[in-house]
Amino acid sequence: MSVKRNLFGIRIDAIRMDEAVANLREWINDSQTECRYIVTPNVDHTVLLQDDIELAKSYQDAHLILADGHPIVWASRLLRQPLPERVAGSELVPALFDSFNANGRLKVFLLGAQTGVGAIAAANMKKQWPNVETVGVYSPPMGFEKDPEENNFILGRIALCRPDVVIVGLGAPKQEIWVNRHYKQINAKAALCVGATIDFLAGKQKRAPIWMQRGGLEWLHRMCSQPKRLAKRYAKDAWVFPQLVWKQMMGKRTSF
Repeated sequence: MSVKRNLFGIRIDAIRMDEAVANLREWINDSQTECRYIVTPNVDHTVLLQDDIELAKSYQDAHLILADGHPIVWASRLLRQPLPERVAGSELVPALFDSFNANGRLKVFLLGAQTGVGAIAAANMKKQWPNVETVGVYSPPMGFEKDPEENNFILGRIALCRPDVVIVGLGAPKQEIWVNRHYKQINAKAALCVGATIDFLAGKQKRAPIWMQRGGLEWLHRMCSQPKRLAKRYAKDAWVFPQLVWKQMMGKRTSF
C-alpha cells in the first residue's frame, strides 16, 4: 500500500513512475478479475471536481491516483504533504509499454480519440514495442455515454478482445466518470484514464519540449496549440487553484 496525501479533497498516491508501473504489472499478473483503474489529476481536474459530484466519486473509487501536473507536486510540498514527482498519464503508458517490451507481453485496447487515430497509434506501437499487442481499437460516437446500448456494445467489444489494459482517451471528466460507472463490467485487469495519450501515440498531437515539461510549462504549450478551446479553461484554473491551495493552507476544507 502506498502513502496517500490529502490534497484538495483528493487522496493522491505518493509514488514515483517506476512504482506506478510496478503496481500495474502486479494488477495485470493478479488473479483478481475485477478491473482496477487509474486517474491522473492535474490542476484542471482538481478545479472541476470541487463542483462535479460524479467526477469526485470517480476519484474516491479510483484504485490509484497519480499527480499529473507540476503545480500539484509543487503545492503538495508547500502544504507539507509532499509528492515525490509528477507521474503523467502520457508518460505512464509508454513506461508501461517499455516494461513489458523488455520483459513479457501485454495486450492493449485503445478506447477514444477520433476515428482512425487509434489505428495509427496501434501501428506506431507495433513498431516501437513489438511485445505490446493492440487487440482492439474503438472511437465512440458523440454522446455515447448517455446511450445504454452503445455502452453495452463497448463493454462487449472489450470483453471479446480480452485485453490486459484499456487505454481510455475520452477527455476529462468524461473518461473518469465513464470508467467509474462501468469498471466492474470492464473485462480487463486495468483501465487508465489518460486523456490525449492515444493522440500522442499516433503523432496527432505533439508533446511540449522537454524543457517546458520539466519547467511546468506544458499547459502553456497546449494552450498555444489550442487557444480557442483552452484559454478560458486555464484562466479559470489560474484563478481557482491558488484559492484551493490557500484554503488548505489555512486549514479549511475544500467543497468536495
